[in-house]
Amino acid sequence: MTAPDRRALLVAVAALALGAAPAGAQTWRTLDVSRQLHDSGALQVKVQYGAGRLDLHAAATRVLYDMRLRYDAERTEPLHAFTQNPRVLRLGVRKQNVKVPSDRNPAEMRLDLADAVPMELSLELGAVEADLDLTRLRLHRLDVRTNASEATLRFDSPNPEPMTSMRLDVGAASLKALRLANANAEEISVDAGVGNVDLDFGGEWRRDMSVDVEVSLGVAHLRVPSDVGVRVEVRKALGSFEHDGLEKRDGAYYSENWDTARHRLRIRAEATLGKVEVEHR
Repeated sequence: MTAPDRRALLVAVAALALGAAPAGAQTWRTLDVSRQLHDSGALQVKVQYGAGRLDLHAAATRVLYDMRLRYDAERTEPLHAFTQNPRVLRLGVRKQNVKVPSDRNPAEMRLDLADAVPMELSLELGAVEADLDLTRLRLHRLDVRTNASEATLRFDSPNPEPMTSMRLDVGAASLKALRLANANAEEISVDAGVGNVDLDFGGEWRRDMSVDVEVSLGVAHLRVPSDVGVRVEVRKALGSFEHDGLEKRDGAYYSENWDTARHRLRIRAEATLGKVEVEHR
């Protein structure tokens, strides 16, 4: 073996011994971080997550939060910061390469939040497969922004706090929202963009609700229980509106039980090139 060959071999062995990785390699790590619950003061929670799998639930123990991350240290910087005044909690990742499709990305985040703290919850998601179980959380306000994600959010029991507003902003994504009556929200705003949105208004109705839906190229499907009165105002450019058994009068569409229903849902919809569907059964 020549001297140059020996030097090249020694460099390669040294690189392996030091754990050197080629450019673009992935360094997977795990992080488990939590904070004890010291009081029940109102809190703003801001979550940002770019790519991978996200599971969010109410905590089973008395913690303010419990976050578990599996992340690529080469591309991701974990985020967990709490300020007392104002009370703001920031969780997730600061940076992330979102070019890796989520179905092949082993990155994971599991987040448990306190169910004893009134909160405003904001989620900003990229190429994420998300299961957002908001059951038992005391939500005053909810803001969900998704990009290329496939997300499901649900309320399996009534929100103990009156929610002033819920905003769902869906880009080129798919979002399914289940049992929205349990959210106890007064107003819901949905921007479907070019994505597909499925809104289920099942659950326990405690108040009348209104929802604004804007669809560009996507589809918004709204499912409303038959005992809830429905009124729809719709504006269409080149989009379409499909409904199940609603009657048009005075420039709007009404369900047969609008005048007699105990609870009512008012829908204001705008479809540019997309489609709005209302199912009342």
